[in-house]
Amino acid sequence: MIPRRHLLLLLLALLSPILGCSRSAPEFRGKVVGVADGDTIRVLVHRDEVTVRLEGIDAPEANQSFGNQSKQALSRMVFGQEVAVRYTTEDRAGRMVGTILMEGDNINAKMIEDGWAWHFKEYGEDQRFTDLERKAKSAKRGLWVDRDPLPPWEFRARQKREQGEPSTRFWLNTSSNVRHNEKCEHFRKGSKGRMCGPDEGRACRICGG
Repeated sequence: MIPRRHLLLLLLALLSPILGCSRSAPEFRGKVVGVADGDTIRVLVHRDEVTVRLEGIDAPEANQSFGNQSKQALSRMVFGQEVAVRYTTEDRAGRMVGTILMEGDNINAKMIEDGWAWHFKEYGEDQRFTDLERKAKSAKRGLWVDRDPLPPWEFRARQKREQGEPSTRFWLNTSSNVRHNEKCEHFRKGSKGRMCGPDEGRACRICGG
């Protein structure tokens, strides 16, 4: 049986041309009924709740400094509001990954601009996000009041090391759909690709993915 979230993704993809959305970035609307943290929300679409990870940003974890403040900042902007979600993919946790738009504002960008999230460069290069982060840091907005705040990806890696879990990174060549680990000569090589999970794509025959 196809998981419910996959059926919804398929339905949205099929409807996107009818709704006037591009095939590469379908768009749908819904009401925000939950905010898990500074980069993850739950959107009610008809009678289905969809978890959406904000693309291109990484907010502090709940048990990390500024985690609560980041979550509250996002809640103030979107909770209870109708938003448009322009999604591009689904992560290994089964969440949609995309951009949240509300009244013409890019909420992903707003979280960086206000200093409540980092630009998550490993999962997408966006010069606008880079510039917004630099300005927020210079103005000491949000979490940047801290002289040297710990990026959430480093916080997660540190937790994994303390728990004895592997922290290997993986790169998916989206042209060939081949996955490479960080020790592979092909890691982060090629013009098209992104960071990925350990189960995405096909394992590289050289490094084993």
